[in-house]
Amino acid sequence: MEQVIEHKLLGQVIVTFKANARRFIARRRPDCIALTAPARAGIAEVNRALDSMAPRLMAVAQPQQVRFHDGQRLTLDGLDITITSQSVHPDRIVLSHSAADSTAVIALGSNMSFDDNKAATGISNAMKAVARHAAPRILLPRARELAARLGCRPSGWKISSGARILGQCDSAGIVSLSYMNVFLPAELRDYIICHELAHLSELNHSARFHSVCDAYLGGREKQLAAKLKQFNWPLIRKN
Repeated sequence: MEQVIEHKLLGQVIVTFKANARRFIARRRPDCIALTAPARAGIAEVNRALDSMAPRLMAVAQPQQVRFHDGQRLTLDGLDITITSQSVHPDRIVLSHSAADSTAVIALGSNMSFDDNKAATGISNAMKAVARHAAPRILLPRARELAARLGCRPSGWKISSGARILGQCDSAGIVSLSYMNVFLPAELRDYIICHELAHLSELNHSARFHSVCDAYLGGREKQLAAKLKQFNWPLIRKN
């Protein structure tokens, strides 16, 4: 069950009451706060929880506002995306993609506005569809090259569909790389790959793990981790 409340400091909060929730969990969305609450919690209890969480939530930076424009071109390592407008289907976003020459065109209908959040979300989703298709071709050859160079032998490779988790290495030695890595510059893609390859020898994030990862990255682990944290994604990453 969902309920929308207005908090004195946080503004609009969407509260989802779940039977299996044991505690209050809050996260910031682009336009509001989302709170998961135990099913038996009352509004007074919800407000007390929000009061205690407010300083942390207010300190969280607002997500980057992404806007696109007619004629925009996004040149990635291995993929070229052009964003334009079209009048053939005025109420739709039309995607055309050529795997042969690694290009894609995303065309916004003439009845839609580039300044609208709905358009930004639709264009971002089209970009994600292109990236999912291109990810094996773009990411896996480089991943295999780095693994061979570093003497690492993962038991397998996968392209994953998550937008938040960019890489993962499981206990069976299978390395998963999110299709979202397509939108990163080459050095940050390498950082994600090397991070997961380091997990082949250390599944945790111990000091030894960071030592291995740093060696794989030529002593640049901290620098690249900071760059990834500051990276401005060219699309709405999570929606």
